[in-house]
Parts: sequence; C-alpha cells; structure tokens
Amino acid sequence: MSKEEYPSSVIIIQNITGAKIVKETHISYAIIGDEFVYKIKKPVDFGFLDYRLSKSRKMYTILEKDLNDRFSKGIYLEVLKLVRQNEKDFALVPVESSLTALEYVLKMKRINDDDFLQNRIEKDLISCEDMEKIGQETANLLKNLDNAPKDDEFESNYHVVRYNAEENFTQTEQYVSKFIDKESFDFIKEQTLSFLEANKDIFIKRAENGYVKNGHGDLRLEHIYFNNDNTVGLIDCIEFNRRFRFNDVISEASFLSMELDSMGHIEFADSFLKGFLTVFNDEESLKLINYYRCYLAYVRAKVTCFLVASKDESWELYEQKVGEIKRLIDMSAMYAKAMHRENIIFYGLMGTGKSKNAYAFSKRFPVAIFTSDIIRKELAGLNKEDRQYIDWGTGIYTVENSLMLYNKLGEYVAEKHNVGRLSLVDASFTKIEYLNEYKKSNVGNITFINFDAPIDEINARLLKRENKTTVTDGRREIAEKQRSCASIPEYDLQIITTGSVSDNIEKIYKFLIK
Repeated sequence: MSKEEYPSSVIIIQNITGAKIVKETHISYAIIGDEFVYKIKKPVDFGFLDYRLSKSRKMYTILEKDLNDRFSKGIYLEVLKLVRQNEKDFALVPVESSLTALEYVLKMKRINDDDFLQNRIEKDLISCEDMEKIGQETANLLKNLDNAPKDDEFESNYHVVRYNAEENFTQTEQYVSKFIDKESFDFIKEQTLSFLEANKDIFIKRAENGYVKNGHGDLRLEHIYFNNDNTVGLIDCIEFNRRFRFNDVISEASFLSMELDSMGHIEFADSFLKGFLTVFNDEESLKLINYYRCYLAYVRAKVTCFLVASKDESWELYEQKVGEIKRLIDMSAMYAKAMHRENIIFYGLMGTGKSKNAYAFSKRFPVAIFTSDIIRKELAGLNKEDRQYIDWGTGIYTVENSLMLYNKLGEYVAEKHNVGRLSLVDASFTKIEYLNEYKKSNVGNITFINFDAPIDEINARLLKRENKTTVTDGRREIAEKQRSCASIPEYDLQIITTGSVSDNIEKIYKFLIK
C-alpha cells in the first residue's frame, strides 16, 4: 500500500511523530518510529471482533494495554487520542483529555528487531538450553494470571473444547478429498472425539483446578521478546475476544511448540515444553499436549483451506498453500497418533533401506528420530562418520555394547514421552535381548515396521556405499554374517524397498492411521 492509500489518521500520526514505517494487518496499523510504535485499530467487523464504533476502539485499545502489561515491562506505554487542535494542527494527547478523539492510539516502546525470539532463532542465536529457560519463564508468566470466569459462557471447559473441535470438522467437510485426504480426516476426527470422550473428567477438572486462565491466546514466536536482562516478555495478547484468550495453559504452550515443529525446530519445541513442564509438572498437562497440538495444527489447516478456496489455480501461491495444508494435516495426524504414548521402530538388516526411509519419514512428520548407527558411535566417543572396518560382533558391535546401545535408545524414547513427543527408532534389533533391553524403559506402545529387499539389491547398495563417507559401517563381507544369526521381531508392516522412498512413506503413513 502506498502512502497515499493510507487512512488520513495514519498519515497524520506519521507527520506528528516522524515515524516512517507502516505495517498493516487485517485489524490494525502500526506506525513504527525509531523509538516508539503507534498502533491504531481499523473500523472493521469480522464477527469474532467488532471495531466499527469509536467507543469500541477506545475500549479495546485500553484493554489491550492493560492485558499486555501483565506480560511485558515498559513496552505498552500509554493510550492517546489523535485530536484536532485547530483547523490545520493535530496532536496526540492523553486519553483523559476532553478534546474530541479522531482516533485512539496505543503508544508502545519499539522493541529492537534482534530482541525477538523468532529473529534470534533465524540467526542461530538460540540453543536448546535457551529454549528450556524460555519455556520456564513463559510458564511463570501464565501461572499467576486470573482464572477464567465461572459464568455461563465458560461454565464447562469440556463443552467449549468439544464444541471447538467439532466445529473444525464441520467447517472442513467440504474440503475432504479436495485439500484434505479422507483417511486423514477420518483418523484425526475419530482420534480427537474419542480422546475427548475418554478424558472428559480431565477437561472439566482443568478449569476447576485453575489451569484455564485469562491468558494470552496467540502465543507465537513473533510475540516473544527479550528484555535487557535477557528475561522474556510477551506482546500482542488477544484483547478482542474472550473465548480466544481464555485457554488452558498447556494449550498456549502447545501452540508455540506446534509452530516450532512446523518450522522444523523439533528439538527447540521439546526444550520449550521441558522448561514449561517444570512449572506445570502435573500428569494431566503432559497428557493434553498432543490433543492441543492436533487441534491447533488442524485449525491452521482449516484457515488455509478457507484462503485457498477463495482463490483459483491461477493464484501464484495456490500450490504452495495447498502444500501447507497437507503438511499441517500430516502434523495433526501424527499428534493424534501420539496421544496414546506411541513409538515407531524402523528395523531391518544392513542394506535394506531402513535408515534412508527413517530419515525421509522424520522430514515429513514431527517425530524425534534416533538412529542406532549414530548413537552407537556417540556412546563409544567416536565421530559418527568414523567408519569401523571390523569383523561382525567385535569392537563397538559386541553384544555387551549393543545391549548398552538399546538400553540408551529406550531411555531416549522414554525421555521424549515426557514432552509428548512420538519417537522413531532406526535400528536393526537383531536379537530378542536387544528388544528386551529397549523395553526396560517406559517406551509405550510400539509399531514395528520391517524393511527388506532382494539379496542382489542389498549387495549392490553395500557395494555402492564402500567408497562413500556414511554413518553406517555395513559392508558386503559382514552382511551375510548378520543375516545368518539375526532373530528379528515380528512386524506389523513390512516394506520391500524396491520402490520409491516417497511411496514407502505414504504406505507407512496410511498404515499408521488406518
């Protein structure tokens, strides 16, 4: 939008303040200067908000300041009026002034771009330890907030949550087979509604026990910033709709972790939740993480469906947005799968393609992947690409070392369950003792996916690998020894890896959600 197209109030504020930058959303304008930001609301009505009346914009501007003051230090400075002083001159004066308001303005301190969490992540300035600290601090900001009111609108947390979930599926039925495949829709719907029914008492008690707060309502990366003392603050709390703002605290955390997952930052998402759950360290909070992530990923898919449905295939972003819907539905389905403490094992002998398929699966879905070839060398203090040209069953591949490896794999999976993460384990599992060692930790329900291929194909792959730098030590001369002494577990699904990896992953996905 050019300057000439801005409303006169925006141009006047620019002239008064000298602020050069204007950012527009569907509900507001932010006029950005070197030190301050001046925010005004548009006179719009979207159903979920109504800013048409001047008195409404005044009320919500004041409320925005008051609500965000709970999360930030010295960012939301004051509410002002834009007024006409005489025929030519305009001014910004305190909201208490008796002069007639042309518009209501929220004055904020400008936060340095480098102080936003999203920008620090993009610049590789954040570690998992940082994210854990951020999670803990965010939880403490939410902990002492007022509970949601016990009035008619919010009388039953369960009924509100169920209504929202059912509304999702009703509103997206028209997009099934167009943007959302039917198997995914049916699986997510069935898992969501059955989880709600089975855990009805938990949702009711959450409100009674003070976990449903007058909270933030839109906890995203771009809304978290760092203060001068490196503590975190939050901005852009939802003021315009109570139903959007009154949430279970674990829903707020799940929203941010889902956003991190969508960007491929799974370890950051898990670290954030690990810190958050040190404050809200009850079993019920942990149990609800994947429900809310499933719901919130589906909401984002639904909103993107609305956008794409209003366009046609000539729109330059059409294919990109259709791809986003698929990605979000994949995420929602995998969160639904993870509601019941699940983990998946990709196993098979060397050269069968399990690791290649495991890597592709982890790129498509929000899972934690644990690769035995890498962890075995880490336990031995070796670089993952230091190939070991040793005989089968010797060195780092002795039974004793393998038992230690599988025990560690089980511990890692159990640890991921503590932040609600579904794990994918990539390992051979050539002895029943290894599976038993793995199960010593609380790994939950296991789905076994076996990988195999014709012997000639396996040998060709191992030959091709010999002069390459890889994390695996598999070689033709030891492959037959492994095969002759292996006693692998029974599988739930077997993949013969002579087709494309993408076809394999799709087959596995459809099996998991059947």
